[in-house]
Amino acid sequence: MDSESFSFVESALVFGLLEDQNFKKFNHPLSQFVVHKDAVEWSMKFRDEFKESVDNGALLEKYPSLRTDARDTNFDYAQQEFKKQVLFRQVIKSFADNKNLLSSNPKSALTSIVNSLADVEVGYDEDVSQYDDGEIHRLAEYEDRVEKRTLGEGMIGIRTPFRTINATGMGWQPGELVSFFARPTVGKTWLCVKIACEAALQGKKTLLISPEMPKQSIGMRVDVVMSNMMGIKLSHHAIRTGSQMDVDVYKKFLQSNNRKNLMISDSISGEDSISMSGISGLIRKYHPDICVIDGVYLVSTAISDRAAWEQSHSLFYGLKNFALSNNMTIVAATQATREAGANLFQPPGPNQVAFGDALIRASDVALSMCLVENFPQLRDVQFQKFRDGVLGSDLATLKWDVNQGLITETDMAAI
Repeated sequence: MDSESFSFVESALVFGLLEDQNFKKFNHPLSQFVVHKDAVEWSMKFRDEFKESVDNGALLEKYPSLRTDARDTNFDYAQQEFKKQVLFRQVIKSFADNKNLLSSNPKSALTSIVNSLADVEVGYDEDVSQYDDGEIHRLAEYEDRVEKRTLGEGMIGIRTPFRTINATGMGWQPGELVSFFARPTVGKTWLCVKIACEAALQGKKTLLISPEMPKQSIGMRVDVVMSNMMGIKLSHHAIRTGSQMDVDVYKKFLQSNNRKNLMISDSISGEDSISMSGISGLIRKYHPDICVIDGVYLVSTAISDRAAWEQSHSLFYGLKNFALSNNMTIVAATQATREAGANLFQPPGPNQVAFGDALIRASDVALSMCLVENFPQLRDVQFQKFRDGVLGSDLATLKWDVNQGLITETDMAAI
């Protein structure tokens, strides 16, 4: 490998890191840059100081040695090529560091080279991470969490609709599978929309997948929930049925809602139904911070000829693996079992999840929801599982006026 190839790949990375979605995926120490280290360090410092990326023009003006023909290179490809270059240099260094010893004591040099190459292999292997490598990156990760809690909303992760969870300072975390379940007609889709809107309004890239409902219908629900959270009052009934309403208010909301970070899908190109492989493709394509799946029991798996419990095990643990491997949150909604005489005013338990309890076992957070007797505009949500600490309460009550898009936690004493 020559310095020209180093320059091209590093230039592609420097330009690519100006995009937030690429910045999140980059996992190499800056010390591994050998040609454009100054450029990437300055770009990172600019981001830290001004909380935004420097533009291409300013970057090229300060560092004209960057390869402009590398600007449109696919970032994932550039990162993979950079990894090969790092491996190449580390292998060469393993031999170079033992050059003198090789002349005087070949046997000791062989042992030293083998050990050095083994360390290189561990560092290169994607299946493991080297814990005790002397780097202080975990300190930087801790300081980042402190900054998020100090400068943000007192929360490290993605804001949730639940004060009880938000009060822990954690929110929804990357790598987590969050599940909730309820009996039919209780409102799973509306809660999915609320969770997605909370994340999107926080600036998180959000993917909302609905095997149960067409995206036009989901979009109507997003309109009223999102507008309510923005202080704009709309009516879901009016939008859905074409009844009279203030069109100027609706127009104002649609024009002001231009974050472009909430994506909705009810199907996947080339598929008759939404499948695990299709969801994986959407995640790889859009790199969301959070993916919300409404009606996860309708997602097909590659083992459709197996028993229902085997399919559900493959589905739910597959979703957990998606969350881990993509460092994102996945929220999955499913049905509770349709038991004869089931009490709609009692939160279903972990043993009442349709197709078995694999979803609960795979989840980091599990919730169940039910109606509230004599209060049609309320919903009770019970926290069945919360892996990250102890919650102040295991029950939350939601004010539930979905026509106005109002879904917010409330106190029963205030009703």
